[in-house]
Amino acid sequence: PDILKKIAPLPQHNENQYDTNGEYSTDHRIELRVIEVKSKSWDSRQSIDSKMWNANKKSIKANHLPNLLDVAFQTLVVRRAFPNFRVTSWLMMPDKAKVWKAPSSDKRIKTDPPPTVADTQSLIKESVAVLLNVDELVEKALATNVTYPGSENGNTFQRVVEKWAQDMNGEDLSNDKFKHFPIGANCGSCEYRLIDDDIDKNSGFDVCWSKTTGLSKEELRSHPLVIDLFDTPKRTINNLISQKKYFLSNLEASDLQPQNEKNKKNSRVNIESPGEKISGSQRQWYQVLTARNATKNSTPQYILREESMKREMASWEYPLHFIDFETTSPAIPYYFGASPYSVAAFQFSHHKMIRTDDGSVEVQ
Repeated sequence: PDILKKIAPLPQHNENQYDTNGEYSTDHRIELRVIEVKSKSWDSRQSIDSKMWNANKKSIKANHLPNLLDVAFQTLVVRRAFPNFRVTSWLMMPDKAKVWKAPSSDKRIKTDPPPTVADTQSLIKESVAVLLNVDELVEKALATNVTYPGSENGNTFQRVVEKWAQDMNGEDLSNDKFKHFPIGANCGSCEYRLIDDDIDKNSGFDVCWSKTTGLSKEELRSHPLVIDLFDTPKRTINNLISQKKYFLSNLEASDLQPQNEKNKKNSRVNIESPGEKISGSQRQWYQVLTARNATKNSTPQYILREESMKREMASWEYPLHFIDFETTSPAIPYYFGASPYSVAAFQFSHHKMIRTDDGSVEVQ
């Protein structure tokens, strides 16, 4: 009932236009609410203008843009599917401003006994979530230019969605129909990459990389790729790919030299023969050596600097104390006085390591 409801007639407006308040306005009488439910928290003590908009509402703040693009996409789909309805856009998120207050008749302390699920349902008189109208933000998101690997300059989010929909709705869905995005450092976080041993499964990652490099998916899955290189700037990864150095085993020590070391004499030796401590580039070089020496089913190698470790351990003063806390931040408050995502500690441990006279250690 709250999602589909009758509303008063609105003044006549052009189709797909917004009024001065940022609301989608036509002469239609039925409202469809697109409600995107998110786990990201909100604080209703703050305003949408201050938290989601940049100065003068010229752009959307980066930390909220992904959520708004989500609801913008859903809104666009609903508008196309139901052109005779008024479509509004909403975000529903846990509200950190809401506090679970115990009724005055309830004399229990916060933790004795802990509230049950039934307690929670009966004592929280209103939702812990907040519903925000984001019509104006959605309109801005649809008109925002988006960039991604292989994108064309100047395309808005709405235009990109429409273009992809046209491609996907065509009869020819073969791989050759679609444009393969340029490969690069961005591929390191590709959610369509498969690294298991089931070579019969296909993946979008394999399609893009095979199309660009000419390598088979068997090759791509059998050897670590340059995008897997530890803690490497995207510019460096892209430069290595442009040189067709696709695998870690293709790299040389000179490829891993920091910019400030490239002109130093014997800098290559510094990478291949580290001293007391291991630098980032030396860590990368060990990774390359592991890739060179490993077979597909071999156990990953490790580096143990035994002498350095002994020297470090010799400086330790016993007894050693190991304290560990476990916490949780539930969206639904568990204790009176708590809000969504309030931190609560529920477990801790304390171990003590002592050293005996004979040099052995005991854990208590």
